[in-house]
Amino acid sequence: MKGTPLNTEQPLRDDILELAASVLIEGLCTSVMVPVRTSSGDYAWNLVKDPEKLTAADPIPPVMAVNGAKALSSFAREGGDRSILAILRPCEARAAVELAKLEQLNLEQVIMLTADCPGAVPLRNWMKNRELNPDRSDPATLRPLCRQCSSFTGEGDLCAVDHGGRKLLVPITDRGSDLLAGLGLDTTESTSGWTDWVRRLKADVEKTATSARADLKKAYSGLDGLVEVFSGCIGCRSCRTVCPVCYCRLCFIDMKDRRYPASDHLRRSERAGASRLGSDTLLFHIGRMAHMSLSCVSCGMCEDACPSDIPVGRMVSLASNSTTSLFGYRAGSDRAGPLPLNTFEKDELHDFED
Repeated sequence: MKGTPLNTEQPLRDDILELAASVLIEGLCTSVMVPVRTSSGDYAWNLVKDPEKLTAADPIPPVMAVNGAKALSSFAREGGDRSILAILRPCEARAAVELAKLEQLNLEQVIMLTADCPGAVPLRNWMKNRELNPDRSDPATLRPLCRQCSSFTGEGDLCAVDHGGRKLLVPITDRGSDLLAGLGLDTTESTSGWTDWVRRLKADVEKTATSARADLKKAYSGLDGLVEVFSGCIGCRSCRTVCPVCYCRLCFIDMKDRRYPASDHLRRSERAGASRLGSDTLLFHIGRMAHMSLSCVSCGMCEDACPSDIPVGRMVSLASNSTTSLFGYRAGSDRAGPLPLNTFEKDELHDFED
């Protein structure tokens, strides 16, 4: 793998914005989707067509207010002639791939540019102090799911890297290579220093993630554990609202025809002598974990949005780790790979037969 050298005299953010401006000037894309810091100090996704307007952009913001894939699905749901350079975090790029597979986003005219992700500051902390910045050397500055994310780089079509003694633009797909060629940039620099850094950091993060999942599973195992962990849920459904892959206009849990009438529960209790009723709250979270376990990209938006500090993102990620291992599938990692639940294979899952 080879990359294009970047300017070592300036921050990586400036390199990314210079690339974005060049893409607009050369007409390789008609617009750039990037977070922009507003006058109030917040961040909002903007679709920028004028290179001069990129000066207010921050391609690597310290906080995630809205998942970029959710914003991109609004801009590029139906495709068309408009081409977009979308500057995203790695988890946002993977969420965009999942949305494309679910036919909620058209990536034909989209080029996704990511960067080495520093993680994100917990939203609640950042609201109190808008000058906070994430620091991988200090896990306390990161959201819990960022601490255990091993997919922090090398996603999308093109990745801007600045570690392992290398500061490069690395093409990940043919589309990324074509963009660099269109700008007249050669990919001749070795990426070995960066790949070695990625390998070492991933190994450390995966140890942290394995330990964290084991602790979570031990603390909240079984039905009683699930009841305990979700006992503080107030039913606001914020986790569903901010999730980039939750796209249904009507959630299954809100469908009236999916609810058992009281008469059904009564007949069941009469036949069995007793009938345990699960709470709507628990049924919602169990149902959502089942729906999301193969498409969750562990972006942490749901956990950031929870007003009750429930580790909902880590619970979904725990379930996802098991199901993705079972199917050999990692959400958003392969654009061409089919969704497991949409694919029938005659021979599969024999290990789980009676």
